[in-house]
Parts: sequence; C-alpha cells; structure tokens
Amino acid sequence: MNQSDKNTLSRRSFLTGAAATAGLAAFAGLAGCAPQSTTGGAANAATASGASASGSASAGAMQTTDPAQAVWPVVEEVEVGAAGEGKIAFVAEPIAASDIVATHDVDVVVCGLGPAGDAAALACAEQGLKTVAVEKQTTGNYNSATIGGTNSKLHKHWGMSYDTDAWISDAMIDCAFQGDMELYRHWLEKNGEAVDWYISHFDNQNLDDYPLTFAAGDFPDFRDEWDKTSLSRSWNTSLNLPYPAGELAGILAGILEQAGVEIRYSCPACQLVADGSGKVTGVIVQSDQGFEQYNCAKGVVLATGGYEFNQQMLKERCRPRGVPGSWLTGAFGNTGDGHQMGLAVGAAEDEFPHAIMLDPEQLMPYLRVNKLGKRFTPEYEPYGHLALAIQAQPGTYDFYVVDSAIGEKIDKIWTPSSSCYGPKEVWTAAATSEHALKADTLEELAKLMEVPEDQFVATIERWNEMAATGKDEDFGKPANYLVPVDTPPFYGIHRHVRMSAICSGVDVNAKHECLTPEGEVIENLYAIGNCSGHFYGGIDYPLTVFGLSLGRCYTEGYVIGRMVAEK
Repeated sequence: MNQSDKNTLSRRSFLTGAAATAGLAAFAGLAGCAPQSTTGGAANAATASGASASGSASAGAMQTTDPAQAVWPVVEEVEVGAAGEGKIAFVAEPIAASDIVATHDVDVVVCGLGPAGDAAALACAEQGLKTVAVEKQTTGNYNSATIGGTNSKLHKHWGMSYDTDAWISDAMIDCAFQGDMELYRHWLEKNGEAVDWYISHFDNQNLDDYPLTFAAGDFPDFRDEWDKTSLSRSWNTSLNLPYPAGELAGILAGILEQAGVEIRYSCPACQLVADGSGKVTGVIVQSDQGFEQYNCAKGVVLATGGYEFNQQMLKERCRPRGVPGSWLTGAFGNTGDGHQMGLAVGAAEDEFPHAIMLDPEQLMPYLRVNKLGKRFTPEYEPYGHLALAIQAQPGTYDFYVVDSAIGEKIDKIWTPSSSCYGPKEVWTAAATSEHALKADTLEELAKLMEVPEDQFVATIERWNEMAATGKDEDFGKPANYLVPVDTPPFYGIHRHVRMSAICSGVDVNAKHECLTPEGEVIENLYAIGNCSGHFYGGIDYPLTVFGLSLGRCYTEGYVIGRMVAEK
C-alpha cells in the first residue's frame, strides 16, 4: 500500500472473474450444495478455479490438493515476500541411473544441519550407525542459542519444576488444538533426557553458565513457573547456552566429526529413492561432481527446516496476512526441499495455513496504535499473540508511542519477559533514538506518523485518563502498566512484525515416521524439526512456551537416533 491510501483499505478484485466463481461456490456449499470430494491432506485453501485434486474443474469444489492452485481471498492487499531468493535443490523429475556419478552404502543420511539435523546425526552415530549428514550451505545454521525443557538437570539446578498439565494446556490452546497431543506428551517425557545428553557434549559443563532466559537480565532470582506479569502465561522454561548462536554450527560440526559423522557441505539432498512397495531406500544428493546416490539401510531423516527463502511455497501455504515483511533468519538454504521430497514419495503435509514463528520486535508494554490512530491490543501479550494482533491491523504494522520521560517511567513496566532480551536502557534508547518519529505535540506526531490526527489525539487522551484512574476499560490491561504519555517531546516508532521460521511440514507420528494422507507409515523415512508437522497449529508458533522450538529439535533428533538404531 502506498502513502496516499493509508486511510482506506484496498480490496483485491477477487470478487470478479474466475475468483467470483470460487466465492459463489463457497456460498453454494454453505447452502447445502456439498463440494465434490478431494483426496489427500495437503491443502484446504480455496482455489479460484474450484479445481479438484486432478486439476480439473469440479462443480462446487473449493479445495485442492495441488498447492500451486491455492489462492487466499483477502480484504486488503498484503505483499507476501520471502526472506530472499534461495536455490531450490529438490528435483521433481526422476533422476536417471545413468546420471548418478557415485553410489554409497550407509546406514542413515540426515538431510540438513540445523539444530534438529545436528542432534539426529550425532545420536545416530553414537548408536554405531554409519551416518552421513548432507547440508545445502557451506555451514550449518542456528538462529538462536536457547533451549527449552521442563525436567533437565539444568532446570533442576535452578530449582525449577513445572505444572506440566497446565503447560500442555497452554500449548494446545496456542495451537488451536491442531497439535498432536501424542507428540507433545512424548516431548514432555523425553526433553529432560535429551537436553542433558545435548549439553554433555559441550566443553563448558558449569551449570551456572546456562541461565534461565527470564533470569538472564535484571531478574537473576526469578524462579516462577511463568511470567505472571503477562496477560497469558509465558513459561519460564528456556535456558541460554553459553555460546553465541553464530558459533554453534561450528561447535556442533566438531562434535559430530568426533563422533564419526561424515559431513558434506554444499551437497544438498534433492530426491528420495523408494522401491516398489513405497519403502524409502536412499537419497540422491548433488555434489560438485554431479548426482550421487546414498543407499540407506536404516533410513533417511529430513531435517531441512522450512521454506523461508521460497516465495512460491510461502504464497501457497501461508495466509498472506500471516507473512510479515521483515525476516530474522539467515538459513538461506531453507527452500522447502524436505517438504517437496517427502510429498514426492507419497507423504502428506500439514494442511494450510502453515504455522509461522513471528516476532513483534518490541515486547515492552508501551501504548500501541495502528495506522488509523487507534489502540488495538492490551499490549503486553506474549510474543506470538502480540505479533498476530499487529498482523491483523491495516497495513500489517503498528506504532508504539512513548514520551520523553520514559526513562523514569520504565521501572513501572519492567518485567522478566522484557529484561531477558536486554537491559532497560536498551529499550528506552530504542524508543527515543534517531530512528523514532519525534514531535513536541501529539498533533505534530500524528502528521509524522501519517495517522488521522483527531483519532490519534483522542486515543492518547483516553489512555492518559485510564492511566489516571488505574483502570483499562478498553482491553483490561493491568493498572500498573498504564503509564501516561504526557511529557513532550513525544515519540512514535513504526514497527513491522518479523518472521523467524515456518513451523509446519510433513505429517509424522510420535516416532517421527512420515505418513501418507491415509495415515500409513512410509518405511525408512523420518522428518524432524521445522520440516515435520502435526506439532503446531496453522496460526503461529506458541511463544508462551519459551524455548520450545530448539528444545523440540534437539529432543526429536536425540530420539531418532535410538529409534533408527533399534530397527
């Protein structure tokens, strides 16, 4: 949207032409004209043509198992941009035997060397399996140096225990009850064992150097199960590893090599090999020499992450308003190769929309307004909830607003959830930096923000009135967070939500065996981490359960090694 139409909502012309046909088909379905059945479980998105699984028109049909035909009716034009243009490794057409330049016989190949792939390769090698790990990039990738769990020796070291029934209740609510309870129960059962195993490989074994994330800032003694200052429970389950995220890939590579894993960089997996029964017998990779085939006696593990660098898959699989315009990931190889390889041998994937890990950039409970100058949220929800609230606004952005006295006022709203990401001086400096819009009056600030002046001023005045009375009559925000905005100059900070990763993938069971649309196991094929599905719902990664993403990856990789070895 350009600046000239900030106060209006541009509407896609999906109510004309072919798209109107799809819309009418939807209403017909609601009226009792049942759509023709489609097979498979890939997509539940509406299609403009009403195509069936075979791609032909089907009267009244609104669904398709062909992702390329998926379109998303929207109210407002929203750009779906990828993190960049990645090089897709997946090869759809069968690779001829004559094109294979080398063949290798191994037990297992792990595709991808992020947190999940590292853990899987290490676990497999430690079980005595001849293990090869292939990675698309020149190095592995880590976006974070945190790990989540509930019953590791680190958690016990810090005196932590958790009501896991309440934890799993929150996790189920945040995934809209679309997550597989068996997978969650399995994580709760195994995460402590997996975290202990994982950290045992590091050279630093001083448990004091692995602090609870919520206690890593200005609240070193914070030991509550969750941050009670948040409107929803933000669980104090995350731990900080004593290494920068950027160094973890190199550290783990050394650990893997010492365990006997053969690592091949710049060598992406591009096609699975299966026999006549559907059993996966190997994987074809592409090296500098050409296509090479690995025959895998025990199996292939897909740990290729999401598809943040594949715009087509983002458009197909993610709700447009769910995809933000800013990114946090450096996983340039994430183009959905594992998803596509799994689908090519008959696997199903999570239905659309896929879950996205969203970050609202700023978690402080500052007053927020949208492009209409209106307050739209109680501000201090957990990361994922706040991000979704911002994405729901016109233009998918917002502003947070403070005044020049925020340095003195911040103590009133300073919390463990905010502190763990930096000292309060960092937050106040960011709010009043040269990148902020600054004005001596609210009217002037509204003009700089390009929001309706009258509405913005009315919003601030109402906010200040509620701060004075100590009651948020609009959203029920706790009184101690109602800090007035009344000391000029005033600051407005424009913010977009950022994305870290796609969190949906190939359907799996509790053993992480890949499944067909009918729920049958594809023998010898496994998927873990963000390449696997059934864990999150179709909205957002549940950031009320801190550290779950990497904790899940390490746990699944750890478990895979034992499962594969026992076959």
